[in-house]
Amino acid sequence: MLPKAILLDLDDTIISYNGAADAAWQISCSNFVSALEPSFDEAALLDSVYKARNWYWGDPDRHRTGRMDLQQARRDVVRIALEDLDYFHAESTLQMADGYSRLQEELICMFPQSEETLEKLKSMGIKMVLVTNGTTEKQRGKIARFNLSRFFEFCLVEGEVGFGKPDTRVFQLALERLDLSPRQVWMVGDNLVWDVEAPQKLGIHSIWNDYRKEGLPAGTRVKPDRIIHSIAELLE
Repeated sequence: MLPKAILLDLDDTIISYNGAADAAWQISCSNFVSALEPSFDEAALLDSVYKARNWYWGDPDRHRTGRMDLQQARRDVVRIALEDLDYFHAESTLQMADGYSRLQEELICMFPQSEETLEKLKSMGIKMVLVTNGTTEKQRGKIARFNLSRFFEFCLVEGEVGFGKPDTRVFQLALERLDLSPRQVWMVGDNLVWDVEAPQKLGIHSIWNDYRKEGLPAGTRVKPDRIIHSIAELLE
């Protein structure tokens, strides 16, 4: 049985964000080699970028700071990746990082069936709330671009409310504004810590969107109440 309300994550739950990021990094590395440094090994550059990216975003504090200034975060990632390859040209670093940012924004798209699923849930009378981390400019931009506000009772954006996932205050705020108890609400998202472990602390039924279909990471302490691969499965 479906709940009275569903809290939904945005990036990599409703829209494809990391998929766009992977494609954009591949193109950016290819462009960098062909236009600026033909002597570079493209595969080695991409590998260095991925290592720098994983290191940068792997730290919760650095993640919190970086997502509030994505342009600088991406410049830092590229600088670290290139320095690991003994490349120290600031102008080229900025060119690659900023080119990546533009390309990644262009490649973001809705997951298949996201719009139809949201329309169906709304038609069934289920209240929905968007709970998303990031700046107001970036997240509201995506909400407007894909015309998502029409589906939601309200949107809780980290840059607007002053705190975000995994801070349980953001889920508590959603419950208060909905005037519902935790047992009447589901949370759905792709991040095991932010979207599953955190809301479970309040007693919210938490569903992990394993959009990559990779299964739970080995050794994880998080136990989702349910695992799906697309929000369309919420209707099953």
